[in-house]
Amino acid sequence: MRKLHHLKAQSLIAAATVTLLATPVVTSITTAQAASVTPSSALLKKSNGYYRTHARALGKKYKLAFDAQSALKKNGKAVIYVNTKDKTLKQSVKLAMAYWNKKLGKTEFTQGSKKNHTLTFGVSTAAASKSDQSDAWWTPMTKKLDVRWSYYTAEKQNIGISMTNQLNNAFYDTIETKAKANLAAKGITTSDKDYQSLFNQEASNVETSLPAYKTTLKKDVGLVKSTLANEGRKYEYASTIAHEMGHVMGLNHSPNKQDLMYFESGNSNVYSFKKVKAGLSKYNPITTTDKNRAKLALKIYVAAH
Repeated sequence: MRKLHHLKAQSLIAAATVTLLATPVVTSITTAQAASVTPSSALLKKSNGYYRTHARALGKKYKLAFDAQSALKKNGKAVIYVNTKDKTLKQSVKLAMAYWNKKLGKTEFTQGSKKNHTLTFGVSTAAASKSDQSDAWWTPMTKKLDVRWSYYTAEKQNIGISMTNQLNNAFYDTIETKAKANLAAKGITTSDKDYQSLFNQEASNVETSLPAYKTTLKKDVGLVKSTLANEGRKYEYASTIAHEMGHVMGLNHSPNKQDLMYFESGNSNVYSFKKVKAGLSKYNPITTTDKNRAKLALKIYVAAH
């Protein structure tokens, strides 16, 4: 049974200073792009006859997987039955559909029902293994798009820890800076024998003198727990699900690390307290290469049907 997988970039774990928990560090994304897998505007304007004749060569050059297009109607559209009770995952699916529909300039994905659909979105309780660390996958034979439930549930905590650490670090950076400045104003330098002890005492004094900041910190940490960690996960899984929808349209993995269709992904936006609080409603992970490859895959599919 052929599956097309999505891997979340492996996170590095670092001990947190204040929370005594662990913070995931997101793999950075490079900006290099291989133009060889980006279909040109001219190529996307060819006739159906051209696409039928050159389908195999185009598929090889632009890394397309025609056997993965099992959930498409003759017009190239797909209808998704969202088989989960999780409210956030439902929102992630809607966002993923909106990402593609907006970039493609047409309604490629719509939400259906149990009786009317071409593919099913759901969750899998299958445990990860050494040979399968994917957090989501598309199975053309069964027409199912699944996310791994254990990874999904754990990610809310990972994002929450990262955001909380950012807030804690900012708070204690402020204390450290002010304490050092206060000691310097008194003529106390790091060369003094008792500097560390004096610094600790001054830092403690500074901390107790910042009740407003402590109140703000407590409020922001509460916001992470109540809302923002889940909000970050919503956007992260919207990208993950959109990646699998790329497979549904017939896209194999891209060699470009910045593309949504790269075999693994990491998005620092969803771990950022400031960015998630400000809102990621305008964010769209689909690149020009992703978009043009999808358009080409759909044109070839429609031409053949």
